[in-house]
Amino acid sequence: MTEGLYVASRKGLVPIRRRNRGWEAGAAAFLGEPVSAILRDPRDGTLYAALRLGHFGCKLHRSGNDGASWEELPAPAYPAAPEPDAEAPALDMIWTLAAGGPDRLGEIWAGTLPGGLFVSPDRGETWSLVDSLWSRPERGEWFGGGFDHPG
Repeated sequence: MTEGLYVASRKGLVPIRRRNRGWEAGAAAFLGEPVSAILRDPRDGTLYAALRLGHFGCKLHRSGNDGASWEELPAPAYPAAPEPDAEAPALDMIWTLAAGGPDRLGEIWAGTLPGGLFVSPDRGETWSLVDSLWSRPERGEWFGGGFDHPG
């Protein structure tokens, strides 16, 4: 693995690599698209990138080759509304991604807006809402700890 970092911005994802005595920017992925979160899984080096595409919704991508190519994954989704007249929440943004523990290979966590927490046991192929947080009666009053709009 090359020493480096990724810059996620409203205009894409830019890899920055250490070269000789300095740093060099690589070719941007998702050029012109807002990248809201990036994760390099420390357990296997897999990259995950979340995009916030407005009208087209949130997208999630995975790369197993250090960003040379990307595959789209299903984004987390809130369950249907419990009552026929109620409107189900819509995913606005994935604002953070985190890897599970070292003994939980493939487990990925996603913090979202509206304020939800999802977990995937299979490298982002499927997602489950952490209902114990979502169903708390005071959830609507929480303020964003890392983002100013709890949803």
